Amino acid sequence: SSDLPSQADVQCLVQPPAPSQAMAKRYFVNGKLVTLEAMEQVAAPGTPKGGKSQIVGETPPKELQSGADNASRSPSLDELVASRRFLAISLPTCPQCDDLAAALSLRGVPREAVFVKWEKSNPEYPNLKAALQKHAGQTFTFPQVFADGVYQGGIEVLAQVEAGRFDELFEQEFDAAPSTIKRWVDSRPMVAFSLPNCPQCDELRGVLKEKGLPVDEIFIKLDKAMPQYQSLKAQLIQLIGKSQFTFPQTFARSEYQGSFDEVAAKVAAGGLDEFFQEAFGIAPATPCEAPAAPPAAAIAFDEDF
Repeated sequence: SSDLPSQADVQCLVQPPAPSQAMAKRYFVNGKLVTLEAMEQVAAPGTPKGGKSQIVGETPPKELQSGADNASRSPSLDELVASRRFLAISLPTCPQCDDLAAALSLRGVPREAVFVKWEKSNPEYPNLKAALQKHAGQTFTFPQVFADGVYQGGIEVLAQVEAGRFDELFEQEFDAAPSTIKRWVDSRPMVAFSLPNCPQCDELRGVLKEKGLPVDEIFIKLDKAMPQYQSLKAQLIQLIGKSQFTFPQTFARSEYQGSFDEVAAKVAAGGLDEFFQEAFGIAPATPCEAPAAPPAAAIAFDEDF
């Protein structure tokens, strides 16, 4: 026999190791050395099935870096405006913001649903403020309000809220029942709803003024040109129980008194005198009496009579 290796032995000697036997590259992950294959088989939490977990020390993909940056930064003003139909931007310790929040809460609008609080200590505050200045001007106070993507103003928006300007929006967005008309009726001893260019409204105003009533505090003029008119009209219809009516419409102590003819008749008959005295301190007018005839002896006659 020969000591020389056979051809098969030579092939075994020169044949490179099979791929499965090659030294696998390993990575140090969570205190363990693991192969890349093992890492590919176990996805990181939140990674889609079949995805790769990130190697320690490896630079995250660009899309992950972008997501992390977006999560850590504050939303821009445009993003905030687009995310809410009604947005109020406030600061910590802001009494005017609290006043607006209280008015909204009374109307069924939760504060946390509309208010976004900015912090002056936030490094991004200067950029946020600059974006807001494009709408509010260089000098402004908080709160600052947007509705349906349109800038509304500052604390003056409180008056618009109380006038029912956003009743329809609040109803649609927060399922808040409109209550502006009822609030007016319940907050005053007497209310007369009128319209511009309304002769009967002017006539009733004159009748009540002649009685000494403070008509400026009683009459509330609605206007069909107001964006909230249809909402206010619907509230009035619900309150009086009539789908068709004319102005003025009058309430006393939250009780419906009727239209012009009904109220004018009650005033003429003295049917509201007791109410006028209790609510406004106006005493009923005493009935006019015919002057007494002078005694006969006091009548002067002409000598030729």
